[in-house]
Amino acid sequence: MTDHAFYILSSSTAAALLAYIVLWSGLQTFNANPTKRFLRIWIKLMLYYAAYTMPVWAALLILSWSQAALPIWVQTSTPLMLIVLLAMGLYFFTVIVQPNRLRLEPHSIDLGLSTPLTIAVLADLRIGLYSGKPRHIRKLVATINALSADAVLITGDWLYYPSADLVGQLMLFKGLNKPVYTVMSVSDLRYQSINTTKQGQPLLEDTLASAFDVLDISYIGQQCTSLPLKCAVTANAHSVKHPALANQVKHHINNQNFIKQKSIEGNPIVALLCGWQENPKQLPGLELPSTAEKAALSDEIAQAEQPIIILASRFDSINHLPKSSQPRPLLITGAAKATQKNIRLAQKQKDIQRHNKQSTLLNNNRMSKQRGLYQYSSAQIFVSSGIGTRGLPFRLYRPTIDVLTIR
Repeated sequence: MTDHAFYILSSSTAAALLAYIVLWSGLQTFNANPTKRFLRIWIKLMLYYAAYTMPVWAALLILSWSQAALPIWVQTSTPLMLIVLLAMGLYFFTVIVQPNRLRLEPHSIDLGLSTPLTIAVLADLRIGLYSGKPRHIRKLVATINALSADAVLITGDWLYYPSADLVGQLMLFKGLNKPVYTVMSVSDLRYQSINTTKQGQPLLEDTLASAFDVLDISYIGQQCTSLPLKCAVTANAHSVKHPALANQVKHHINNQNFIKQKSIEGNPIVALLCGWQENPKQLPGLELPSTAEKAALSDEIAQAEQPIIILASRFDSINHLPKSSQPRPLLITGAAKATQKNIRLAQKQKDIQRHNKQSTLLNNNRMSKQRGLYQYSSAQIFVSSGIGTRGLPFRLYRPTIDVLTIR
């Protein structure tokens, strides 16, 4: 290939890649309904879609290096070339590959239940800019359907700049074959309150609460419901199309001794599941629970005769929970940024400690997130690992479905 032809080819390819990144990111920014944050979201999406072009940029760089078309100081520096190629590969992996490497993480928790419950916990879905693509949700639904779980609990943080067609984006969740319970985070509640723009045009075609109704998801923001033992279907690893996940499902079933359970007559109440939601300040167009309603929920938790499982989106909900005469309740929450900060602060003050049966990875890895089971004076706290991505588009940790066997 002549120098002129190579120059034309490389210049045209680079221009096409840049045009794709800029124009497609702008189009998707409009689709995300960013209101006043257009430029910020546009930059985030350009970083996201630039990751898809990393293999092409790497190929161009290698080809230019082989054709001696790079500056002399780059051409003669093989270590520099390797570092740049390694950085491109790492960026591609953390943005494109890592968010698709869904895994199962089993945990065992003692709560004094009369009959064990198996619960799949999802946290920080962040459906919108980066997460919640159809391929992500299909894999998520197929993996959960293959588990022998009694229920699915979602700790909130559903949205992160979603498209206007919220129900359409979430419709694949309707394929879940297990009862689903959820609460909303403060950011989810804000999406509820900004449902129209200043021009009166709908920002989201439907609210998140109305989407839950369509998807048959039980929203328990400030109420309690019973968790009866349902008839659990034995997991079938062959129903998972992804070989790696199929092997994880088989391994999880063998280790946890999942067996087919017959439905007990009358579906006796095994535990009380309560949603505890920390509400933001009064937002326009959003009706928040009154003080009396929160007091009634506190009384119901305090006077409950069954073991209590509390679903919340924030770790600091523990400070507002009522004292219970029962054994310490189990608080299940997500690993959001505020949660990480509050757990570290509580650990410094020695108010909370990690359970001594945590995995070696969690105990020894300094880069590990503050997730897993913690012991607190008034409750046990389980912090779920999380699935979605927010902020910058790359993800350092694999998205995780936490499977809790509660006894």
